This record gives sequence, C-alpha cells and structure tokens, in this order.
Amino acid sequence: MKNRPLQALTYLSLFACVIISAQALTIIVKEEAFCVNEGCKIVETLTLIPSFYFNLLGVGYFFAVLCTALITKSRSGIEPVLGILLISGLTAAGVLLGYQIFVANVFCSYCLLVFILIVSLNMLMGFRQLTLGLTIIVIQLFIFSLLRFEASKEQLRGLTLDNGTYAVKRCSNPVKQLYLIFSKDCPHCYKVIESLEGCTRCEFHFNPIKKISADILPGLRPNKQYLPQINTNALKILGIDTVPVLIARDHDGFTFIKGERNIIKYIQNICFQEMPSLDGGLENLFGIEGGACSINENY
Repeated sequence: MKNRPLQALTYLSLFACVIISAQALTIIVKEEAFCVNEGCKIVETLTLIPSFYFNLLGVGYFFAVLCTALITKSRSGIEPVLGILLISGLTAAGVLLGYQIFVANVFCSYCLLVFILIVSLNMLMGFRQLTLGLTIIVIQLFIFSLLRFEASKEQLRGLTLDNGTYAVKRCSNPVKQLYLIFSKDCPHCYKVIESLEGCTRCEFHFNPIKKISADILPGLRPNKQYLPQINTNALKILGIDTVPVLIARDHDGFTFIKGERNIIKYIQNICFQEMPSLDGGLENLFGIEGGACSINENY
C-alpha cells in the first residue's frame, strides 16, 4: 500500500474518532445526540443499548483502525490486518444501513455519516478492497429485502402519543386528557393554542408535526425526547391530512375533533365549565371542519 493513501487513511480515522467522541460528549452534556433529522431518535428507540455506548464502540473501532494504520506505516505484513478490520466495519455498517431501510423505515443522518466514513476508509485501501466491501453490503441488503420484520414495525407503531408530546399544560382538577396535533406554520393552530388561556379542567399535550422552538410554547417545560414523526404517522393512520386535530382520551377510547372552530367549541364546553355542556352543539362539533391547514403544505 502506498504511503499517501495510508497517510490519508490515518488522518480520516483520526477525524472519525473526533466526530464520534464529540457526539458522545454531546449526549453527556445535552442528554441527547445531535442529529439533523428525526431519524436518529426513531432508530435509538429500536436499539437495546443507549446511543452513548454505541458511540463508545464507534470510538473504539476507529481508534483501532488508527493504531493499525500507524503500525502499518512502520512495519510490513500488517496491511492484511488493516484490510480485515476495515471490511469488518463496513459489514457492521451495512447491517445498520439495512436496519434503517427495512426495519425503522427512516434514515438516521448521523448513522449515514459514519457509514460514509467507513466506505471512504475502505476506498483508500484500494479498488479491490472497496469492491469486496460494497459486494458484501449489496448481499446484506438483498437478504434484508427477503425477510419480514412485522415485530419490529409493531414496536415502532407501539410508541404512543405521549412519545410525540413536546410539552404538557397541566390544569387544576383535570377531567380530560387532550392531545393537540398542530403545525408551527398553521395560523389556525395558533388560534387554538391562544384559546387555552385560563383553562381549568383539562390537561393539554402539545404534539407538533415538526420540530419547534421553545418560544412557540413559552412557560412550558419541553420534552427533549419527543418524536414529531409519531404525530404525522398518527394522522396518516387516521386518514387525516389537516391540522389542528384534537384527540381526547376517554375511559372507553378516543374522540377526534378536527378544525379550529370545532376544537375551540369543544374546549369551551369541556374545559372551561364546571359541568360539560354540549346540548344543541354536538352535531356541529364533528361536522363541517372549520379553520384547518393541510399538512401537505407543512412538511
């Protein structure tokens, strides 16, 4: 193996160590991993060990590659060991890639970055090494495509609306637990949120369909682990393509209310009176949907 590719391999493995160490440090400080999309959180919920330990394994792997590359530069006969180590890492990365595609049904941007780093390291070992590694990945993905993963998909579906709750507004003596699925880009949703001021009889869970900032719901303690995709999936399962949607948990199931006017009317009857009164208004409560935004405009 030539000196220049080996030197590049050394620098790249060192860079990978730094990146993954920074991720592990982020988890310690902020209690959550950095990721540019929601795929990381969903993948994390399907793993048996915390993401922090996965990152420790990653640091250990890339450090082993770094040390082996340094030894290879000064001692002959070690190159096959380095090749086996890199192929092993690519094989493991291929399993994680297949898991994201066929089990989690979502991509983790951070996982893809690690995958690209491992592919790049194998590429620096030469065309034969890269071809062997990519062949293994293609075979893995083919095998994944032949398997069925209903149990794992059920585990993903098993996540509840509470996992999609950004924050909770707890009122005194609540008689109802309500989930408001909303979008930060929908003006009708803001009108519903404004109507909650002074509520005394309901506990409100705020479930956004996208990531939101703390200034949208000031004064409430955010749940850093919330998953907005759960809320969009819930709407898809129900065949609903608009927001806001209010889901009321009852002793015998759930009630679904769509649209700004219907939701505000429901809240005024249930959450602001000592005795709920829907006389004369029940037929309109679930009738024409008044004041709603298409979620297709909010992705």
